Amino acid sequence: MPGVQQVFIINPTAGQKDASCWLIPAIRQAAEAARLNPEIHLTECAGDARYITEKLADAGQEVYVYACGGDGTLNEVLQAAAGRKNIAVGCVPCGSGNDFVRNFGTAEDFLGMSAQLQAVPVISDALQTDLGIGVDICAAGLDAQVAYGIPKFRRLPGCGGTMAYSLSILQAMVSPFGHRLRLCLDGTEHVGTYMMMAVCNGRMYGGGYEAAPYARMDDGLLDVVLVKPMSRLRIASVLALYRQGKHLQADGTVEPSLARWMSFCRARRVTLDVLDSRPIVATLDGECRPVRHLYIENAPGRLRLLLPPTVLQSQTVLAGQNPCMAGDTVPGREKNV
Repeated sequence: MPGVQQVFIINPTAGQKDASCWLIPAIRQAAEAARLNPEIHLTECAGDARYITEKLADAGQEVYVYACGGDGTLNEVLQAAAGRKNIAVGCVPCGSGNDFVRNFGTAEDFLGMSAQLQAVPVISDALQTDLGIGVDICAAGLDAQVAYGIPKFRRLPGCGGTMAYSLSILQAMVSPFGHRLRLCLDGTEHVGTYMMMAVCNGRMYGGGYEAAPYARMDDGLLDVVLVKPMSRLRIASVLALYRQGKHLQADGTVEPSLARWMSFCRARRVTLDVLDSRPIVATLDGECRPVRHLYIENAPGRLRLLLPPTVLQSQTVLAGQNPCMAGDTVPGREKNV
């Protein structure tokens, strides 16, 4: 786009292969055809993607920054880009999980460089948390504990996002889970024992689990799923429905067969305090940390995201399903004013 600088930040250690080997030639070929001259940066260590984006933001020029790596690379870029009106963030998924792009389609929808160079900025809410800025989901409990264990499984040959997630689940099943928590949802307090909590701006996480099938990224609200402890024998069947997004119904209620263990609501602010002796593992877009307190707030319109035109035209982002574009409300959801 004339007057806008395109910058690709590539993490060569993301995923199981160095994506720069094919990505740099693909960027240059597409840029030459479009008569553009994008910058290409390779990260050398953790924090580089954030540092590069901060320098671009401080320069003041309008820039499209493409995070080329996994969800961790995207997370770094978003920390620097949030609230900066001259920065829009795109994603070229080269990692193992690639959960961000699953909200809009498949990884393949974001791998065409010609389409990426024509990407359109759209406005998205963000998650403002004690763990930093996020775009997708902040979770705590069993699912976060699973995410905490995923990296070691991803190092195994042929063990990608969903497989690594499933193996980490099996490991978590033999560990103690369930915490006594105090939760505050928009000022309403709940005290109880919970197995997991997912606070969702987006729909997908964990290598393809659809925690919030009706979440929108532009409505100023967080979709909150709470799960109480259950027997280990039952967890497998519940997670199967959870993975497919079948635990929730379109009217904003929990699937009746799961209502004994699961609850759902929408809120703008969520706080969590651990009341027992063990810290709980929390995760924000795949970045994990044990905590005893967690604050999560919806930050309306805080991010500018880049979506290729092919994604904007697909059925996955039309008819009120586009998390970043105006559309019809779904039952039980307030309209963004």
